[in-house]
Amino acid sequence: MSLTVTLTGTAGGPAVFNGLAGSGTLVRYGGDGRDPLNLQFDAGRGTTMRLSQLGVPPAQLDAVFFTHMHTDHTEGFADLVLLRWMFNGSGPKLDVVCCDDVVSDRGFTISGRKFVAHVADAFIHSGEIAQRHSERADRTAGGPADLLRTTTFEPTEKPAIVWHAGEVKVSAVRSTHMAGHVSYRVDTPSGSVVIGGDAGNDQLAPPRASSTSDQVESLARGADIIVHSAIHPIMGPDEGSGMYPYAYYRQPNVFDLGAMAHRAGAKHLMLTHLIPPVGADRQGPFKVPGGPLTAAAYSKAAQDGGFTGTIVVGTDLASVCLGS
Repeated sequence: MSLTVTLTGTAGGPAVFNGLAGSGTLVRYGGDGRDPLNLQFDAGRGTTMRLSQLGVPPAQLDAVFFTHMHTDHTEGFADLVLLRWMFNGSGPKLDVVCCDDVVSDRGFTISGRKFVAHVADAFIHSGEIAQRHSERADRTAGGPADLLRTTTFEPTEKPAIVWHAGEVKVSAVRSTHMAGHVSYRVDTPSGSVVIGGDAGNDQLAPPRASSTSDQVESLARGADIIVHSAIHPIMGPDEGSGMYPYAYYRQPNVFDLGAMAHRAGAKHLMLTHLIPPVGADRQGPFKVPGGPLTAAAYSKAAQDGGFTGTIVVGTDLASVCLGS
């Protein structure tokens, strides 16, 4: 049996560059003649297309997990579930896992539950769902939401199991980025992987010991693979990028990620959601001081932080495989 972790999208935030898909990670566990278990973490733009390149149609997904509700992690979900409903319109249902509704410190509510329930509302209002249902009665009348089984949980400081199937369990902890952000760990007999999402330190700006999440570090102890968003220090407010300080500081920088992965004892560090993307001279409206970065620049920063394991500087469809 093997555990394979594939980056289905590595774009850093909502900006577009060179066809990169939005944030997402596919975790596959299986082998020995059995169909693999397919778990998708986040579903940014283009997720369905990247999955198709892996030979994983939406109907083969067993569960989708959301780290948070920023659109660069969610906007590909409608595409995914519409296609699943189109060709598997009577089921089975797809598990969707996210945190409970949470009220932010500014008074608005973040609701993954409502996002899932209303994911196809635009297509209901346009008449598309009714038209497709009229063609084939085996498609549910309510559209894709009828085929989604949502599980929500209250995020906690210490890991708690939020989903399991056979020998595979998924745990979660609360983490800091926006209201309702969580990070996940998948444990299998072939190894373990932590999906940090965009988690940063609870202390939102310097002075602080690190830009990384204490909760993610605890979750990652003894894990084989850490998948994490990364920002390069060159984008810092004092470097001349023009990037908003709040946006920079809520992301973990790659130097600190290297240090955190070393302390946690991980063997592989997969850097994703790269800000800025490799080869880009801008991150959306913000310039990259000194010009485009290389993959080597990201690797060096993680190594300078102390990490001595394998570093994957994220490109779409980059993978790490453990086990037979």
